[in-house]
Amino acid sequence: MTDREPIRVVVVDDQASVRRQLVASVMAYQDLRLVGEAKDGEEAIELCELIQPDVVLMDLDMPRLDGYAATRIIRQRWSHIHVFALIDAEKEEMAQRALEAGATACLVKDISPAELVESILRVYERRQEVAQIGGTEHAQELLDQFQGEVLTSGKNMERLRALLAAHLPRIFPNCYIQVRLFPDQDLFSYPTPLPKSIPEPAWRWLGATYEAAIFTVGEAYPWGGRHSPGSDLILVPVPGTHRGQVIAGIGITCRNETSDHDEILDKVNRLVEVLSPWIEPLHEHSHEEMESRATQELEMAWRIQSGILPAGAPSIQGWNVAARLVPARETSGDFFDFIPVGNDKWAIVIADVTDKGLGAAVFMALCSTLIRTYAARYPTLPAIAMGAVNERILTDTRGSLFVTAFYAILEPELGRMRYVNAGHNPPFLLSSLKSKRVDRLSRTGIPLGISQDAAWGQKIVKFSPGDMLVLFTDGVTEAQNRQGTFFGDQRLLDVIRANAGQPAAHILQAVLDSVQGFIGGTPQEDDIALIILSRQR
Repeated sequence: MTDREPIRVVVVDDQASVRRQLVASVMAYQDLRLVGEAKDGEEAIELCELIQPDVVLMDLDMPRLDGYAATRIIRQRWSHIHVFALIDAEKEEMAQRALEAGATACLVKDISPAELVESILRVYERRQEVAQIGGTEHAQELLDQFQGEVLTSGKNMERLRALLAAHLPRIFPNCYIQVRLFPDQDLFSYPTPLPKSIPEPAWRWLGATYEAAIFTVGEAYPWGGRHSPGSDLILVPVPGTHRGQVIAGIGITCRNETSDHDEILDKVNRLVEVLSPWIEPLHEHSHEEMESRATQELEMAWRIQSGILPAGAPSIQGWNVAARLVPARETSGDFFDFIPVGNDKWAIVIADVTDKGLGAAVFMALCSTLIRTYAARYPTLPAIAMGAVNERILTDTRGSLFVTAFYAILEPELGRMRYVNAGHNPPFLLSSLKSKRVDRLSRTGIPLGISQDAAWGQKIVKFSPGDMLVLFTDGVTEAQNRQGTFFGDQRLLDVIRANAGQPAAHILQAVLDSVQGFIGGTPQEDDIALIILSRQR
């Protein structure tokens, strides 16, 4: 790799002696470059946000935030970052947990420096042991084998999924790949869960085109926005043989440094030739059935959500409150709630599930119910309530979803609020005094549903008459226009200040109108939840 940029590495271990040894191993090889050190999972996440390394060498048993939780967060936020989990040789169960969290590979802690470097290089030279691909010629052999099995198999959905799972990871090593039967049925994805799925607008666009497309860093999308750093995106349609329509699509992301677009497209085009006649009958047969089932599921999900979510904001004496939920789809993963907890106190929550669609809606329903349950049980202890909710989420679910949440207990008469911020966008607290700066109610812990050992700090703020609290999900600040620019915190603050003195409902509508005007004709990509809360006296 001497003709390439060195691989940028972050070392994470709570033991200084182990960390020094790993650092020395990395610095001894010109193919690697040390760009940071961390002593726990929280510091590792902060480093990834700041410098976007290529590789993280991650210890698993650490205080504050362990390596499993940190790996899960890193892989979900930055799919291009490879995490190598460091395990004890005698604890094989650690490897399984790390891989389930999204680790690229597991290495024993007493690995030699040469073996450590070789393991890292293997990923970037596309020589992972799971693939054993020996170049284009061998890939064609695998495609021939795949085609032979397809031709001799019965045409049903489960058989197709089994064949894709058996062959595609070997045909496309060092890649994330999705295959979708249009309009919206996922046939296959690898790895599972996929660290970063292809956005819905990309699939909709692919379903209306007949040309393969490659999007590199900074390139504009036809559906709005620009491609972000990390990996090139390759989209290829699968046309039908009779009706002239696109019946399926293939999406692939691979690391910029190693991807050979021509080679990948050659393999994908061959895959398309095999798949097109095989899946067309499935597409025709399942289209109406899928639409009917999807409609029923969405209607049911919406009925559940409608019964859980409040219709709007309550009337609180001495306060002016407004709240709104604007889903990006038929259902929502964002939610808010106002929960009376006795003695004129109110529990206030705004939250965002880290996914979209029906699965996020179901997870939202669970989280909302749990928060209501423990709000009543711990009416003055928001940190304890969040700990109980987190434990139940991890006990009752086996998926990879988690939820960010801002949860507070408001005492209206005293103008006092105790709060916990579980990894959520810090709300704005605007003072009625022009000389006072805007406060951000910063995070006091990680999101819910990540770690059994997580704990949350609890803080207190006091409101003076005229003070205003603005709570929001990232659907507001991360809304994008056609140029890929984010709405951002500053635009949100500008709208709020421009409407200062107006009722909460007026300010809320002004924010929503401003977001909609900013994105123009670009489809809304994420759910929006928004609460405006101001003290009147």
